[in-house]
Amino acid sequence: MFRGTLNVLMMLIGLASGVAQLAEIPARAAQGTLTAVFLACLLYFVIRFWQIAFVLKIRQLRAELLEATRALALQRAGHQHYLDAIQRISDREKPLFSETLEVIVAVGDDDETDRIVERRTTTPEPLVTHRTMRPIVPTDTDGLNRLDGIEFKAVRPVGGTITPLPLEQTRLLRVWLIFDPAMTVPTEWEVAYRPRGLWRPLRERGWDQLVWDDRLPTASGTPSAFTRFVVTFTFPDSDQPPSVKERAGYGVLSEPVRDQRGRWEVVWKDERPAGRRYVWDLTQPVGEP
Repeated sequence: MFRGTLNVLMMLIGLASGVAQLAEIPARAAQGTLTAVFLACLLYFVIRFWQIAFVLKIRQLRAELLEATRALALQRAGHQHYLDAIQRISDREKPLFSETLEVIVAVGDDDETDRIVERRTTTPEPLVTHRTMRPIVPTDTDGLNRLDGIEFKAVRPVGGTITPLPLEQTRLLRVWLIFDPAMTVPTEWEVAYRPRGLWRPLRERGWDQLVWDDRLPTASGTPSAFTRFVVTFTFPDSDQPPSVKERAGYGVLSEPVRDQRGRWEVVWKDERPAGRRYVWDLTQPVGEP
């Protein structure tokens, strides 16, 4: 490790001593020269030592980083196995409950004010400890949808808490909701979130659609866990009213009316859900807030 440095040191001292003798340099000057050469060689030796130690440390850190990366990859793979298992279990389970659902779909003045609220009253048959759901999020971009990105909140006003955990965070989004304590009696709860940019196409071109799939049969054999399904669409104020139409004609629609804030509101109801796929076509004037 130090052989090259020592060789250079001895060579320089010998060279300086020989030159001093041949040139008949005074002893004091020669001594000063040799001291300077020695100090320079010593400095070189220290720098060389530090450089080698630095290179060795870098190699060690790279090895540790590689090992940590491998461990993290294994941990992520194991974590994903757990998430996949939870999703498979959830997909196989039939709902052990019935519920009413009211969804408030707020078309914002801009991307930041798009908002969704889902209010449910769940009646356990006989117990509900957890469930999964898919929030309504934009899927026409390559960006990932994350719980914190949409400010997802789950609230159980009376009788306990709800812990939301992400199961899938891609272009789609799936959430695992854990109820603590478990539901044993009819319980009201809601989730609210901000899917920024969800209604950007509606604002830009004047039309868009919303799809809701309710085709999961229940354990009791009924085609839907819903006993009542209501969607309230709210639109920004404009001179012309917006329009909403369910493509297959399911449910009943109200006429557009203005609420207390001057926003347009359209209410759709299905009092007898039967496990259907709903598609609503929405229109509103372009270029008006």
